[in-house]
Amino acid sequence: MKKFTECMTRPACMCSLGSLGVALLIVGIVTAAINATFAAFTPVIWLLLALSCYLGMMWAVLMRILARLESKTQS
Repeated sequence: MKKFTECMTRPACMCSLGSLGVALLIVGIVTAAINATFAAFTPVIWLLLALSCYLGMMWAVLMRILARLESKTQS
């Protein structure tokens, strides 16, 4: 759990999840506009993947808050 917390508290994790979410959102909007599916990935699946990236980004923020609060109680 400690390794996972260290990984999620890095700012690069938030940035990568956010940018991946934006990219998936754009792909979902474009595939919905042209009414296309790629390898059975419908626009709804692209949008759900984007939503999961945004939830992961929120989780990274919560992990940063948790790490900050834990470091304050030890000192």
